[in-house]
Formats: sequence, structure tokens, C-alpha cells
Amino acid sequence: MATSGDPVFRTGPRRIHDGESVELAVALRLSRAGTEDQWLAPVAEMVIDDRHVKHIESAEWPDEGRLVRVFWFSVESSILGGSLTAENAGQRLRYRTYLAPEMGRGLRATGLPDNHNDDHIGERAEGVAERSGTVRLYARAEIVERQKDIQALSTATTRGVEHLLEPHFPTIFRTADLGEGISVTAGELFGLPGFEPRDDPPGTWNEVTAAAFGRRFTDLVSDRLAVSSWTLAAVAVTGEPELDPDLLTPLGEVTEAGDRLQRRGRALTWQSEVRRGDLMQSGDRWIVLLEDDGNGVLDLADTVLHCWGEPPKLTTLLTALDPEATTAQLYRYER
Repeated sequence: MATSGDPVFRTGPRRIHDGESVELAVALRLSRAGTEDQWLAPVAEMVIDDRHVKHIESAEWPDEGRLVRVFWFSVESSILGGSLTAENAGQRLRYRTYLAPEMGRGLRATGLPDNHNDDHIGERAEGVAERSGTVRLYARAEIVERQKDIQALSTATTRGVEHLLEPHFPTIFRTADLGEGISVTAGELFGLPGFEPRDDPPGTWNEVTAAAFGRRFTDLVSDRLAVSSWTLAAVAVTGEPELDPDLLTPLGEVTEAGDRLQRRGRALTWQSEVRRGDLMQSGDRWIVLLEDDGNGVLDLADTVLHCWGEPPKLTTLLTALDPEATTAQLYRYER
């Protein structure tokens, strides 16, 4: 992968910031009897495992009468989210490959993959969520005589899903500028499955993934493999999923009054009483306040960052609130 900030193609994960572009390519190592191995790649300069490598710069297979074709895949969770327990974590938090034909068939991809794990429900990320998030990749290169051939003469692949937890798995972490008071790393959580770890018995929610993955749930959030309502809020205000709720400053209880939320019978004004990055707890849901809808007071049309049983999204406060809760609590993380 190469970025507009670092145009050298390198193996391993890359972190790119809002506004940066990224390009993807496959490098093939060619082994022939009696000769040293050679690398083939459609790039001018490349680094493999932190070492500059000489290579044949080409997007074509070097032998006459044969072609190389690449099948690109995204690597995504097969389930968008839901409830997570120690018993179901291994089955529910499972990643798999999804064919991404929009990336082309060449050694150099035409772009990043779409999200494919939500194809069956027809949802699509839009706006900042479309430009952000964590993207994992897999590719299979095939040598054929003709592009339409079904049977390949030879095949090679990149690291498979079984290597997902390894640090060098090909991954793109895309940050997002969500405004002052919100960590840019919160953008990396878009597209991840939104699971709610069960706290049964109390105090054990962070251990529900330990048996299946050898990692606590917050470790998987740090690895950008999953997120929850609370860990999304924690990353948004601190940049890390580990946050002691006792460190939050209570701002009081709010109730719905028509389309507005009131504290002690009075509407709350943006900037003076609530601000970007304040947190709201509605039932078990944690909501990050982002932006006023223009009328200057906290109401149901204001924009928030939220996830509950599905990937994070920017939505309205109305959509994010727990429909069963009659009140909510406001908090602030004092930096």
C-alpha cells in the first residue's frame, strides 16, 4: 500500500488521515528452477517487511502466452453486531472474505473495496463514514492462458483470515475529523461490527471474548475488530477504549419535552450547557453529542455518534435514544 503522504508501496498496515488517498497493489515473487527468485509489481518503489526490494516493474505477467489476473477481497465480520457472550463470541465475531469486483482484476487495484457484509440489507455508509473506517484486504493472483479460463495454471494468495490477529495483516486504518473534542481515531471504528458484551455476572463484560480470542473485548476494539456503544464513546473522548466511567463529570438528568431535551424543566443551550464530545447515557446506550441542528438548543434532531448492535454511524439523537428509557444522563470528560 502507498499513500499520498508516503508514495512508497509497503507491506503491512497503514494509517491514513482524512483527505489522504491510498493505492493498493499486489507484488508477486517468481520462483524458477536454477535462478534466483524475482519480484514482480506494478510500482516504482516497494518495501517488503521493512526492506527495499528490487523488482520487475510491470503490471503484466513476464512470460509470453500467459496472463495474471487478481481477485480482490475485503475481509469483514460476517455479522454486523448484536449481543455478545462468552458462549457465542467465537461464532458471532467471525471474519470472512468478500469478493470485491469493484477493485478490478489487475495487480494494481482500481480503488478501495465497498462494505459487503451489509449487502443483504442494502445499507451503505455515507459521508464521513464512507471515507473513514478500518479496511482489511485479501487477494488471490492466478496465472492463466486466457482471462476467461476457469482453471488457473498457478495460484498465490496474500495472508488469509487465519492470520487476522497478526500485526502485519494488510489493513488500512482511516481516521476522521469529527470536530474539536472528538479523537480522530474514532473514525477508524466505522464499519466495525457493533457488539454489546453481556455483563453477566456483573463486571465481566470485558472478558466475554477472552476464551475465543485470547483477548479482552477492549483489546479487540484497539485491534479495530469490534466496537460497542460504551467503547465507541470512550474512544471518541479519549482516543482509547479503556475509560473508567467514574472519571466522567455528571451534568445532570435530562427528559424529553416534545422535540427537546430539558434539565430541571429548561432547555439546554449548545456551547454554554452542552458541547461537542459530551456523552449521554440512555438506558444501556452511550451516545456522543456532535452537532446542533441549528436552533441552538439540545433537541432530537441534533447529530450524534452512536452504535447499538450495528456498526457506528452519525445519526440523530432521536434515533439513538433507548425507546424504553424515560430519562437520560449527561456526562462530560474533562481533559
